[in-house]
Amino acid sequence: MKKVLFVFALALTSILTSCEESLDLGQQNQNETTDAASAAKVSAVIKQDYPTATQLLVTTIDSNKVYGCDFLVNGVAHEATVSVTGKILSTYEIKADTTKAALIDAIKLYLETNYKGYKLEKVAVGKDANAKVSYKVLIVYNDQKITLMFDATGTLLATFIEPKGQKPDPKQSPKTYPVVLSELPANIQSQLSGFEFVRAFVKTDSDGKKTYFVVAKTGDVLYEITFDNAGVLKNKNAIKLQVPKPEVKYLKDNDLPQVIKDYLSANYLGWKFEKGVVLVKDTTIDSYTIVIAKEGKIITLTFDGKGKFISVLEPKLPTIPKIEDKSIVANDLPQTIKDYLNKVYVGWTFVKGNVSLKNEVAQAYLVVITFGTDKYYVYFDKDGSFVAAKKDK
Repeated sequence: MKKVLFVFALALTSILTSCEESLDLGQQNQNETTDAASAAKVSAVIKQDYPTATQLLVTTIDSNKVYGCDFLVNGVAHEATVSVTGKILSTYEIKADTTKAALIDAIKLYLETNYKGYKLEKVAVGKDANAKVSYKVLIVYNDQKITLMFDATGTLLATFIEPKGQKPDPKQSPKTYPVVLSELPANIQSQLSGFEFVRAFVKTDSDGKKTYFVVAKTGDVLYEITFDNAGVLKNKNAIKLQVPKPEVKYLKDNDLPQVIKDYLSANYLGWKFEKGVVLVKDTTIDSYTIVIAKEGKIITLTFDGKGKFISVLEPKLPTIPKIEDKSIVANDLPQTIKDYLNKVYVGWTFVKGNVSLKNEVAQAYLVVITFGTDKYYVYFDKDGSFVAAKKDK
């Protein structure tokens, strides 16, 4: 999967490096001059969605196809890509806050796990033409600038690592933009027959020649396919898709998010934290489970990845059945018992009776009778069926 992300990084070079360039807003890609009419059209499209946009700077990404636009909205930097038909392909808002407040927990966890001690340089939060949210994050790690792209859940999409000590020249940086299957050349589309299209990017060089990066799959096999300007297949790599294994991490009480601590203080004040775990799926926190105790009572609480309460489990102690013996009179006897006595002990006389109860449900009967001059102890089960009889001596 790392290989997949690396190839994505190559395919996304322009988008990711432009993240750094546009984040800086001082290094615009001036590879190609944009004519005034096109610049005005792109500016008008941006103005429709961002009426208060100012300082619009339009550049050409691919002649007569895709343009880039950097602009300000109430002093906040934005960047966008726009098609020649006037469709906004993507927009990003550049966050000025580098205190990590703009990052969701899943991204923070990924960065802290894989780049411990990193310095956050810039964050851009945006969406594509289908309103899918993504994040571009620029960090410095071991004196090296790294740009990472994440989706809305915090899943890593691509990584671009600048060579140490080498600052990219914006005039030489490649230009890349996303395309759908129908926008690929016909000869490339035909070569993708039998594949499930995932995504594609086009990279143009300074001479206008293009390289097509396509990601497609069949079954559970993901393919990275590269075509040249003429649509000739240059490279195809197949990698088995791997389902990320959920990771369980044990927690101490101090590791709990503040929102969970606040919930415990409000609802379980005085309870003692016993143990806890956090479930992480593909670098994203899925849930928290903790066990707390008080006065011999133990309960389990579950929270979602953001610390919102989900459920509580209170183990039930085994119930001790209520067993008792109760005296009864002749009228309390079930009819089956009366029928038996009338048949076997014709003319019997009731002396006393007793029923054994379990949680108030009859389990057995004892009936003391006289028959002639003799006394008998007659036993029946819970259904009134005869069990045994004993003659009193």
